[in-house]
Amino acid sequence: MRFRWLLLIVLVLAGCGQPLQINTPSARATSAASSAPAASPAQRPTPASSPGAPLQGTPTPGIIEQPGGTAATPVTLPADGTSIVVVPNTAVPLDNQQRWRAQQIGRQPFPERRVYYAAQPVPLLWFDPLNNQIVEIGTIIGDVTVQAQFTLRQTQQPALEVPYRINNDFGLTAISEAIRERMRAAGYTESVETYITQTEAVAPKP
Repeated sequence: MRFRWLLLIVLVLAGCGQPLQINTPSARATSAASSAPAASPAQRPTPASSPGAPLQGTPTPGIIEQPGGTAATPVTLPADGTSIVVVPNTAVPLDNQQRWRAQQIGRQPFPERRVYYAAQPVPLLWFDPLNNQIVEIGTIIGDVTVQAQFTLRQTQQPALEVPYRINNDFGLTAISEAIRERMRAAGYTESVETYITQTEAVAPKP
């Protein structure tokens, strides 16, 4: 009888040495999650895109600067990194008068026409805008009416702009027919803007 009591006490003491397991709801959930099979990549939910972020493969609006100082053209940039071709805006062609003005650097028109005096014969020159050439009409001497001053782009020389009535002014009344034909082709039939190079032989008339 005493042996049985001792055996019972030993069994009770051995059972008290192990922690009790309580089957709580969280424990059951953890156990179920660990035993469930892992989801394949195809079954995993796609993360939601953040507001305003472009989706992959969706074109992103952008601006590409065009060379030469022209205005930028809005284009669509592919998000996949492929290249795009930008066609620059075609420049508006210049008319003959604008081509002539483009040859004048720092043009300064006078409020009123001024009279210069050429102490010796100087060439009266004309810029042919169609052929981009400087043509000599003839030589002049004496009083010259001037309406502007500038630097000629082709030669980088200071010059004076001289209005010329074709076949009338400065004694040049029989200029070459070939030159007159080139003037007519450029749209000048009655008068044209010519110039003389500003040298020591040309000065404002007192």
